[in-house]
Amino acid sequence: MFTSEFLSGVRRRAIRRGVWFRVLDHVERGILSLSARVVEKVESVVLAVELVKILKKLKDAMKSRFTKHVEDYGMKRVKEIVAQAVSWGYETTRAWVSDQGFAEYLTLLDMYSPSGWGI
Repeated sequence: MFTSEFLSGVRRRAIRRGVWFRVLDHVERGILSLSARVVEKVESVVLAVELVKILKKLKDAMKSRFTKHVEDYGMKRVKEIVAQAVSWGYETTRAWVSDQGFAEYLTLLDMYSPSGWGI
């Protein structure tokens, strides 16, 4: 499931991006560091579950500001637009709900539009 190289790489990226000490407590840092050093391949289900929790925290912390805005604003706005289009009878727009590019486009419009314009 997880290899020592993968865990070492995650640790390095987290330290470089400044989230290693900010996001993880000393126990979580210890679990990840020791797993990378001691275990070649994680086979324990209990350890794997804990590592998944730790890796999720790190993944969320390493997201860029734009990615967070896409998840918060862009996807919500896409759902609103699709609901409006479907209410007008355009059933094919349902496929847009999962379109990441459309959400990113709407997010860019929001981020770079002058105040008061609102989309």
